[in-house]
Amino acid sequence: MHNRRAFLKKSMMATAGTMLIPSFLKAMESSSLPGFKKLVVLQLSGGNDGLNTIVPYRNDVYYQLRPQLAIAGKQVIEVADELGFHPSLAPLRSLYDQGYMTIINNVGYPNPDRSHFRSMDIWNTGSSATEYLRTGWLGRYLDASCTGSGGAHHAIEIDDVLSLALKGEHCKGMAMRNPKRLYEALHGNLFQKLSEADGVTHDEPNVAYLYKTLAESVSSSDYIYTKSKVVNTTAAYPSSPFAGQLKTIAQLIQSGVDTRVYYASLAGFDTHVRQAPAHAQ
Repeated sequence: MHNRRAFLKKSMMATAGTMLIPSFLKAMESSSLPGFKKLVVLQLSGGNDGLNTIVPYRNDVYYQLRPQLAIAGKQVIEVADELGFHPSLAPLRSLYDQGYMTIINNVGYPNPDRSHFRSMDIWNTGSSATEYLRTGWLGRYLDASCTGSGGAHHAIEIDDVLSLALKGEHCKGMAMRNPKRLYEALHGNLFQKLSEADGVTHDEPNVAYLYKTLAESVSSSDYIYTKSKVVNTTAAYPSSPFAGQLKTIAQLIQSGVDTRVYYASLAGFDTHVRQAPAHAQ
């Protein structure tokens, strides 16, 4: 916590012109915030338009280069002298004003690649533009923190496929949509027979890896299902798929599952045409 406070203080001094820091950070310097030990990552997939999200509404160049697409100054939700929220972010304004939210603006890397695929690799691995890594930034956290502690459930992505971000060299997270469905799938006849195969020597590295992954998945699914089935949140959520992901995450947190990182994605930000209505939605 001490290092975290020092980082925040230095960051505010170094990048005061690009960060919108709420007043609560000053109070945090003397607080310990006990119990906040879960990280929930929400990815906006597709390449969100940052300039139309955090709008430089006093910048003439912004309006000169975006005569049709720019957000009119009178529509912007002003949160700083020169920056404001897209009008669709109005529901987040109260969170910002209360100090529960901040914006780190103008984050990027030199000589950005125009390929979506390469850009996503850089984003997921936390690499420089000249590095090619096979592990994700969260996967490397798992390698450093969770080796030997058992279970792939320390990082859970609410999806059918695990993102590169959660893949480490020795440890990786797990992807699932629903604890019950995962449990039922991994306790089908085929998976059950494979997981219970005793006395089998797996000399082939790839086969041994698959058996190890299967065993970890079955163990994690048992643990998650047992813990989560006793909790059913009563909060009202919208009927959208993204809201369903958040509801699942909330239930897992409430159940006390020993998961440190949750990962969810909201798609639809690849707006090549008709961006104004699509981005607003």
